[in-house]
This record gives sequence, structure tokens and C-alpha cells, in this order.
Amino acid sequence: MTNSIQESISIKRLLSENQYKIPVYQRNFDWSEPQIQQLIDDIQDYAEKGGDATVYYIGSLVIHEKAGQFEILDGQQRFTTLCLLAIYLKYRLPNRFDCFKKPNLSFESRSKSEFTINKLFEIFCKEESSEHASSIKLPELISTIDTKKANPSIIEGFKAIDRVIAKKFGDNKDGTLLKFANYLMQQVKILPVLVPKNTDVTHYFEVMNNRGEQLEKHEVVKANLLSAVQGDKQAMATIQRVWLACADMSRYVQLGFSVKEREAIFGETAEDFKLTIPDGLLEKEGFGFIKSDLGSQNQLPKFTFNDSISEGKISQIEKTEDSGNKNKADNGDEGKSERFTSVIDFPNFLMQVLRIYMLSEFNNGVTNIDKTDLPALDDKELIDAFKSSIGKDAKKVKDFVFLLLKLRYLFDHYIVKRDRGGVKEDWSLKRYKFEDNSSRYVNSFGVDGGDTSSENWRCMTLLSAFHVSYPTNSRKNWLSAVLYWLNKKEDKFSAIDYLQFLESLAKAFMVNRYLKKTSKEYTDFMYILDEIESLNLLTEDFRELLSYGKVTVFVFNYLDYLIWKDPELLRDKKSKFSFSFKSSVEHFSPQTSKIDNILQADDLHRFGNLCLMGSSENSSLSNDSPQEKVRTLLGKRASMAPLSLKLELMMKLVPEKGEWLDKHVKVHEEKMINVLKADIERVL
Repeated sequence: MTNSIQESISIKRLLSENQYKIPVYQRNFDWSEPQIQQLIDDIQDYAEKGGDATVYYIGSLVIHEKAGQFEILDGQQRFTTLCLLAIYLKYRLPNRFDCFKKPNLSFESRSKSEFTINKLFEIFCKEESSEHASSIKLPELISTIDTKKANPSIIEGFKAIDRVIAKKFGDNKDGTLLKFANYLMQQVKILPVLVPKNTDVTHYFEVMNNRGEQLEKHEVVKANLLSAVQGDKQAMATIQRVWLACADMSRYVQLGFSVKEREAIFGETAEDFKLTIPDGLLEKEGFGFIKSDLGSQNQLPKFTFNDSISEGKISQIEKTEDSGNKNKADNGDEGKSERFTSVIDFPNFLMQVLRIYMLSEFNNGVTNIDKTDLPALDDKELIDAFKSSIGKDAKKVKDFVFLLLKLRYLFDHYIVKRDRGGVKEDWSLKRYKFEDNSSRYVNSFGVDGGDTSSENWRCMTLLSAFHVSYPTNSRKNWLSAVLYWLNKKEDKFSAIDYLQFLESLAKAFMVNRYLKKTSKEYTDFMYILDEIESLNLLTEDFRELLSYGKVTVFVFNYLDYLIWKDPELLRDKKSKFSFSFKSSVEHFSPQTSKIDNILQADDLHRFGNLCLMGSSENSSLSNDSPQEKVRTLLGKRASMAPLSLKLELMMKLVPEKGEWLDKHVKVHEEKMINVLKADIERVL
């Protein structure tokens, strides 16, 4: 099949020229806030990094011409999101965003989806609605849409765009949203790929969506690494085995090796990392017993890039395990691969490891890099980042693979996971242990159990706070800092050491990112935590920096952690609380109230009136009065874990039949600011 590849076009052209249709065999729109935030973050990152003239290629759009329209075979989620984003920007930037006239997207046999797109445009983009952004709030406008006729996924996607844009650009007084909108339409480009007219599009769609037939970026990276050592069968076999063991992020890395290999690398109980130098991977105490099946002993085959792709996809090395090395001890590991959920996927883990590799090379005097040279934590740059940093240098390849295995062991040992092995899914911080011919998982620190005062529990709680504050993989700078510290310390630290480091990292984020009027780049402070700068902030500074439109999710979550560890606060609530994904900064006393009981603007947007909620709570409680929210959360949701400890403290201030007044806002704000200030001043 030969594809007709056109030139890349701007998003302005994409959304204004031609008509596009999503065929009936495509799945429904299902992008939620993490994917939408990732898209907007990526676009803004490129805009800031290279300026207005930099072109950002957003990917491809596979299309098929039919009856004067173009059916979308691949890229419909991105296209739908771009259309919703254009509608939203036209609403937020009345009379200044005139390059989008109307949606050019339709849906085959999906009347609700088509109705929703057109209705959103009708409501938010009327020519006479130039004052909508300031006079009528978005929730009120959305509430006018007939829910029986609308597609709820598209409505939720539009709401998610509002939340992401509000967090990222605030009230747009500085004009940054208009700059973003202009960059999106003019400098972001997409590549339309037109398949021939006589193509069986249903068959093409099925083949294209068969993941097993597609080569992903990390497979290309592995192919390049293998080709760099193509003359060394032992190295090739080693890289294959290590890569396969590390790539499955849903189970502990020790389970990717045979019993003999596991003991050689991780010790008798599989709790240690015994290898000390990269060459150890290739010697008898490491992987010397791995036999390569890539050619005969006397004649090494020529190993090309395409060969390495085949090897990577077929994964033959898994089939060469010596069955004689297996015994009933391994049987206990079967079925455990799905118990744990990693906080990051493998391609983005590779980007994390590459960054640590480059920092290690710099610290050892091998390279002279500037911090701005460190790769972004974005797997879209995976292939280019490896080509520029590792290339075809065989020694660098071996060093990197050694570091990959070491960091994967440290990641499994010391980074929080979601654990579905109990009665309910929850966070866990456990290490893998092989003892008495059976496998089990034990606390990374101390004895097993649910003691919430233990260092293991506190480390787990703070790590989960980091994770839910930065749900997108490309924003996990905290994980880069933690892996860097773990790599330096190896296993030579205690639970107290680790907890103190994590708390110092959280404070560094607060001081350098969220309590400065001009925030620092992460790479300027997170690898040198002993150099946290002093702050001389007054209470008024806190109030300004923590007000609506400026305060971020991490601030709320770190404050919840401080409340959680305070022995005097909310003793009755702490045992039920755990961090969850909540991305919506909401007003406790709402901006638009059902009973028109609204605080004055100065008090409405103060930190004392703000709380963190998930999307479901936001949609069901957003316009309720504080009294109604308290009744709902203490009533039918009483059996649920607290949404937020800060919110719990706010609820305690609401009288049973009284009102949430400006005095309550100020009292609560003062208390929360004092908690933050006391914690930060302890480290300075």
C-alpha cells in the first residue's frame, strides 16, 4: 500500500479548509484531562522554548477522501480536541481570535457527538457574545445544553480544557493566552497522510490499530543500541534480556530473569543490586551464562538495523531461557504481573534514565553539558535524544544499559506504586523478596503493617502526593530528582535519610516554583537541594501567590501532607485519607451560586476559600453553597475517604445552620499560611 503524503499544514488550515468526518467504526471520543493537559503543555513548551518562529510538528493525520470529505482513519482524538480547543479560545478571546470560523468536523451515525460540537460552538462563539468571558461563567453556559442530546465525553473534554487553560494562563491579563492561541494556529503543524481512493479503509484501520504490527519509539531505540554492538553476541544478548525485563513496568524487574540470573544480579533473596560496574553485566558473575542465538560461535552474522527491529519485536530471547533453571519457586510469581501499576510508562522511564545518565557523565568529567542540554522528559523526543547522547558508541551503550537495570531496581524498591493485591486498590512502597522458595513483597523500610506513623508510610504518602500533583509523564521532574539521589546513594541510606530528602525536595519545589514571583527552572535547583535559597516573604506575599489563578495543585497536596503529619490536626480523619487525582482548584463559596450568596471578589479568590476537587465532585458540587457541600460530603459520602484534609478543616468551620463568611475565609487562610511558613522556615 502506498500512501500519498502531503505537506505539513498549520492548525489554522486544518480547522478552516476541507470537511472532515469521523467514520462510524472509530471509537468514541475518550480523551480526558491528562491527555488534554499533555497536548497543551507540549505546545506551550515549544512556544516558550523556541519563540514565536519555532514550528512544532504535532504528528500525522491519516485520512481517506470520500464524497468530497476526508474520513479520519487515525488522529481523531487529537482532531476533536483541537476543534474543542479552538471553540474555547474563541470564547475566551472574543474579537481577537478570528482565524476559526466554525467546526469542520462531523460524525458518521453519531448524532450526539455532532450535536455537541455544534452546540458548543453556537453557545460559546456567537458573534454577539463578545462579553461572555467576563459576564457569564462557563458552567452556567454548559448547563444550558440538553444532556439527553449531548455526548458527555465531549462535554467533559471541553470542561477539562477550561480547567487546564485556567491553571496555566490564569486571567490572561498578561496576554499569554492570546500568544498561545496565535502560536497554536500559525506555528503548530500536522502532516495529513492521504491513503489511495481504492483502499479498503476498514481493513486499513484494523491493521493500523494492531499495536503488534507497529514499531514504537522505544523499540527503535533498542534497535539502535543493538546495532551499536552488533559484533558482540554476548552484549547483544545481554541488552535484549535487560531491556525485556525492564520494559514491563507492571511487575518488579527481578521477575524478568531466571532464578540463576536473579541470584547473580540481585543476591540470594533478590533484595540487593550486586553488580558494581557495567562490565559486570557481561562477565560470569553477571550474564556470562546467557547464550545468544544470533549466530554460530564461529561466524558472527552481520546485524543490521532491520535485523535488530525483528529481534526486538519477536523477543526470541525470552524463548531461550533454560527450563532447567526453573523450579516451583518461580510458580509463585505467575499472575503477579498485573498486581502493581507503575507511576510511569517505559518510554518515559527511558527518558528519566537518559537524563540521569547524562548527569552522571557530567559529574564524572566525561562530558561538559549545560543543564539546558538535559533532555526534556517527553518521549516524543526519545529517538533523537538517544541519537545525540548515546549514538553508536558501544561503551556508552553498555554503560546506559547497566544504569537502566540499576535504576529500574531502585525504582521498584523506592518509588510508590498502585497495589491491587488487597481488599481495595491503594498506594504501596514495597520491595521484592525471594525467601524459602517463594516470592513476596515486604515494606521497603521497616516491618510490614499499616502503621501510619512509620517512615515507610510517610515516604509512601509524600511520594503519592508528588505523583498525583504531576500526573502527566513529561511533568515528573520530581521523579528525575529522586532517581538522581537514589543513584548517588545506591542502597547506603536509611528510611529517615530518604524521608528527609523527599521533604527537602518538596520544600525546594515550594520555595523555588510556587513562592517566588519569578519561579526557577526545575533543573536549576532540584539536583542541589542543599542550596535552597532563603525566603523573606510576608503574609501578604503568600496571599498573592496562593490566590486563585496562581496557586497550583502541588501546593494543596503538599499542604495536605503537612496537615496529615501534624499530630494535632484532624486525628479522626487521617487513617482514611490517601492522595488521589484531583486537578480542579475550586471555590468553597462558589463563583456562581444557586442561592446568589456570593462572597466579595477579594475574599472569593483568596486561598482561604479555595479547595481541591476531582472532576466528578467539581461537576456535582461546583455551584452548591458551602452548607450544601458539607451536607453532601458528611451525608451520603460519609463512608468515603476525605477528598482533602484542607477541605475537611474548612468544613469544620461551617456552622450547622450558619453561613460561610469572609471571617471564616480569613481565619482558615491565616492558619494554612502559618502551617506552610512554619514548615519552610524549619529548613532555611
